[in-house]
Amino acid sequence: MFDYRKIIGIEVLKEKIPQELQFWHLFGNIAELHYSAKAIDGLYCDYTNIITLLLTDSNQQYKIELTLYNIKGNMNFDMANGFFSGFAIDEYANPGSDNHFHIYSDEQDIAFDLYCEKIRAVLV
Repeated sequence: MFDYRKIIGIEVLKEKIPQELQFWHLFGNIAELHYSAKAIDGLYCDYTNIITLLLTDSNQQYKIELTLYNIKGNMNFDMANGFFSGFAIDEYANPGSDNHFHIYSDEQDIAFDLYCEKIRAVLV
């Protein structure tokens, strides 16, 4: 289920997507992926990495734009199949860390293992 406290926009997903589809492993189709690095502090030239994924369910009835901020880790997936077996998100409660979320593939042969500070989810 979409039982997360810190994902921005998760309440809208829980309200608009049927309960039986509220699992990340059902949104394994990657329609778009964008990567960027943006300056967050002009004085010290600090940057944050941002990945935006447009994910769909198998019927392409629902589309979720998932934006990950301040990312660390490895990203590798099948270009034709996306996350064929889906993916998962773990949420951590450690307030002193910038790794609040762990995003990883359910497939053992895909090295998609990211940590990020913030996630924003938007139903498109």
